[in-house]
Amino acid sequence: MQLNDITTQIRLRSTWEATDLGLAMVQHNWRLIYPIWTLLLVGFALVVWLLMPVDYLIYAPMLLWWFKPVFDRILLLILSRQLFNQPVSAAQVMTALPALLRNSGLLSALTWRRFSFSRGFNLPIWQLEQLRGEPRKQRQHLLHQQTHGHAVWLTIACVHLEYVVMTSLYALVVWLDPNDYAWEYLTGIFTNAFDDEVLYWGALIYFVAYSVSVWLIEPLYVAASFSLYLNRRTQLEAWDIELAFRKLGERLRQLAPSALGLLLALVCGLATVTPMPVWATPEADTETVATTRLQGDAARAQIEAIMQQEAFSQVRKVKQWTARETDDEEPDIAEWSKSLQAIIATVMKAVLWIAVVILVVLGIAYRRQLLALLKPLRTKTHTTAPPDILFGMDIRPESLPDDIAAASQRLWEDGQHRAALGLLYRGALMRLTRHDDVAIHDSHTEGDILNLARPALNAQRLAWLSAVTSAWQEVAYAHRIPADSKVLPLFSGWTTFSAEPTAEVVA
Repeated sequence: MQLNDITTQIRLRSTWEATDLGLAMVQHNWRLIYPIWTLLLVGFALVVWLLMPVDYLIYAPMLLWWFKPVFDRILLLILSRQLFNQPVSAAQVMTALPALLRNSGLLSALTWRRFSFSRGFNLPIWQLEQLRGEPRKQRQHLLHQQTHGHAVWLTIACVHLEYVVMTSLYALVVWLDPNDYAWEYLTGIFTNAFDDEVLYWGALIYFVAYSVSVWLIEPLYVAASFSLYLNRRTQLEAWDIELAFRKLGERLRQLAPSALGLLLALVCGLATVTPMPVWATPEADTETVATTRLQGDAARAQIEAIMQQEAFSQVRKVKQWTARETDDEEPDIAEWSKSLQAIIATVMKAVLWIAVVILVVLGIAYRRQLLALLKPLRTKTHTTAPPDILFGMDIRPESLPDDIAAASQRLWEDGQHRAALGLLYRGALMRLTRHDDVAIHDSHTEGDILNLARPALNAQRLAWLSAVTSAWQEVAYAHRIPADSKVLPLFSGWTTFSAEPTAEVVA
């Protein structure tokens, strides 16, 4: 390590100023850091997403979080090389990756040291100093003095920054998502009602949002931790003084040839001059040291005489605010008042905790109502009268029998399968357009109708409508008769689908 090659100004800084230096390092060198970092992170994220089973995709962000120490070592390699003016390319990083992962304490960082809050600050000890065992413990203990608390708070701050970025991205997706998959995924966390498609897209959005937050914050965290480490070593080893002496020595080496020539010229000039005799004459003001020691009183008198001289008698006035002197003594606080304050503080603390518990319980009990209030308002697009004919089918209420389920079941038992499912689907369209205010046009397909009906239906009604639509498409377009086990539950489910929605009461 050559201190002369450091591209950053080395000087003593406060702890948070050193942290800010790390952020400035990333800002200044982002063109060299982020392309390699993006390539590595995106590659790892794609491998995780493609290899994870579909049922476990929700755990993909957790796997990315667990392997952060791997990325930290790569980022520290890039930052340390750039600090000493040695930029690295992606090919050089890949070449150094096996030795880096083998000799940097990665196994412990991924197991029992994974939850360390000072992992970023400790990383240079493992990777750059290559210390192990007792020397590493002693070195780490020395570096932790006066800096460990700041390293811990830096980790906590960066974790919160990641969640701020992720929450902001997720809010943006919820706002712009036309199909409400993101919102249904959020509500499904509380109701545990996940559709396979919603679960897939929700897990993908969550994984992408978390990956972007890690991509943005992790280089800043590693750089700030590395800067804290450098500042602590500057305090202990006086790097700033060493660099100042090295620069001074370099200047002297540059001046040495000219100084030697000047000295030779001076010697030659003195050799040609006739020497003149010089007599030493004592000066009148020459200071001498007394041969005898003065006694105490004589010394004090001489000191006072010297202090009376003009050079030592300068006086200046300084004004400052001071408290007035009063004879009244400050009354002492009685012991009973201190006890009363402690009792009041304890009672208030208990009341606050009880209020928090009650609010949490009420939030869990009335979560559906709260989610309904938080759900974005949707303006009704149904401004005209509902259609009477859709896809060539008459969906007017007067054209349908009073008991649609019974009539459809009779047609099914008589072998009129297309007519039975057509009647059931007509009834569903009638309910959607007349009672649920779903705006359906002839240009819509069956899939479009499901998407339009999704915000207006609960999970049970939406599942029934999806099953009826699938059976109708099978008999109408594929000309295949669905199995009885698939169709018969649809007749009994008509009652639930056609029932007027009632407010849910959570006990």
